[in-house]
Formats: sequence, structure tokens, C-alpha cells
Amino acid sequence: MNDTIKLVIIIVIGLTLWLVLRYITRKQKKLHVRFVCNLLKTLNIVACLIAILNIYLDINKAITAVLTGGGLILAILSFAAQKALNNTISGISISFSRPFNLGDKIKVLSGSSIIAEGTVNDITLRHTVVMTYDGQECIIPNGIMNESMIINVSSRDRVGNFLEITVGYDDDLDLAIDIVEKTVKAAPKVLDCTKPLVCRFDADGPVIKTTVWTANVAENFVACGHIRKQLVSEFKANGITIPYQTVTISKD
Repeated sequence: MNDTIKLVIIIVIGLTLWLVLRYITRKQKKLHVRFVCNLLKTLNIVACLIAILNIYLDINKAITAVLTGGGLILAILSFAAQKALNNTISGISISFSRPFNLGDKIKVLSGSSIIAEGTVNDITLRHTVVMTYDGQECIIPNGIMNESMIINVSSRDRVGNFLEITVGYDDDLDLAIDIVEKTVKAAPKVLDCTKPLVCRFDADGPVIKTTVWTANVAENFVACGHIRKQLVSEFKANGITIPYQTVTISKD
């Protein structure tokens, strides 16, 4: 078999395998399957390149020459590949431990800082893609994902979010608390709420706090927005103020 036929066979087999893996990756929503397909696509490309080079070069001799005379080159390549290898190994760990899946809503924390919060869109050999709630793609290296604390919101059957509102010190607190509770419970998408209470005193007035429970994060945003808008109207109708410190500058 001549070299041209070998080359064509290698390209056809490699391209066919790559297309099959690409099709599976697009259709598959399971995190570990998608990661393995991405890994196999990379290995397929590397194997094809080695096979093609082997047609025209003696690979064994080339490797021996590099190992014996290219110590500096190997050291540089090893240093450059450390992070890439770490991300790949971390990706393997994530894909098989599965702390989240594609489509899950997660919060990624490093210490007390939030790195990203949104929906898992993809995972590659190098990074995990999280689509934030404002439509931005957050590209996080797998090494960082593997070392961070991950809160998977989708693993719960409902989502809670704190809602705080400040009223005036001269207002009727019992009436304000009653209005908050009724408004929250009447809001669309709300499954339940905790009994509102005064959680602290601010410079403007006492702060009333409750937890709004909905089926998911998206519905929670909608519900809390509706509640805040409704509370402005209800407080105004019942003589409850929402104080805010202001500074008046006089020219005199």
C-alpha cells in the first residue's frame, strides 16, 4: 500500500470519527458523556497527526532524538503543559463526580467571593462555560471549578431569596408586616414565604425581612420584582413610608 492511500485512509477514518463524536456532543446533555466526547475528539486528532507523520518520518527515531538532545525543549513544553493538564484532569474529576449537569443553575464561590452565577452551558477539556443571568458567557478554567465551592440551585425542589424593605420609625410596624406577608403570598409564582420579621434597625428605619420561595431562580427574580412594585403601591395606600436619607444643599 503506497503512502497516498495510507494518508487518505487515515484522514477518512479520523474525519468520520470526529464527525460522529461531534454529533454525539451536540445531542448529548449529560455532562460526563459530553466531556468524554470532547476528550476523544482531541485524542483522535493527535492520533491522526502521529499516524500521518509516521508515514513520512520515523517517529521512534524522532522521539529518541528529542529525548536525548532536547532536554530544554522538553522542560519548556512540560512547564507550558502543566496548567492545560491540570484543567484536563480537573475536567475528568468534575465530569465523573457530576456536582452539576448541563442546564443546571449554579453558583461558583471562591472563599466569600462569587466567581460566577448562572446556567451551565458547556464543558470542554480546558474550561466550563456558565451563562450568567444577564446573558454573558463566563469561561472558568476546570482547575478553578474543581477547587471552588459549587452551590447547585437546580438540585433543590424550590429556591428561596431574601426580601428586605425599610419602613419609617413612626410607621405602624404590625400593619407594615401584615402588608408584606399578604403581598408576598399573593404574588405570582410564589410557593411560600417565611413570616416577615424585623431583622435590624438602619439609620432610615426598621428593616422587615422575609424569604420568598419559588420553583426556580428565574421565577424568583420575576416574583421579587412584582412584590417590590406592589409594596410601593400598598404602602402608599396605607400610609406606610419607605424612608431614604437625603441631603439638601442650600445656596444661602
